[in-house]
Amino acid sequence: MITEQAPAATTSVVHKPRTLIVEDDRVSRTALVKILAQMGHEMDTATTVAEGLSKLSLSPDCVLLDLMLPDGSGVALLERIRRDSLPIRVGVTTGTSDRDMLDAVKLLKPDALFLKPLHLPDIARWLARPE
Repeated sequence: MITEQAPAATTSVVHKPRTLIVEDDRVSRTALVKILAQMGHEMDTATTVAEGLSKLSLSPDCVLLDLMLPDGSGVALLERIRRDSLPIRVGVTTGTSDRDMLDAVKLLKPDALFLKPLHLPDIARWLARPE
C-alpha cells in the first residue's frame, strides 16, 4: 500500500522592520507610531538622547530622530550611529531653522531630513524603501 505524505510544513519568518522613534513631542510621536504600526513595523520609542542611546542596543533597522530633545541635541545620537558604523538608516526630523545646526547634521549624512511640520506620507515612502 502506498500512502502519500503531506508536504512538510514550512515556516517562513518575515522580518518586520524595527524602528526607533526618538521624539519628545507626544503628538508627533503618536502620529509616527500610528503610521509605522500600519506599515507593520516593530517600534520602540524614546523621548531623550540618553534613552535613545540606550535603545540602540535593540538593533533597530531605522531611527527617526528629532534634533531638539529635553536633554540635548539628537545630533549626539546620529554621531554615535555614524562613529560606530551601525547599520541603521537615520531620518532626522526637525523644526529648527538654525543653519549651523542643520549644517552639522548634514555633515553626519543622515539618510533623510524631514522638516516640521512633518508630512507623514513622505516619511512613509522613505521607510518603505529598503536601503
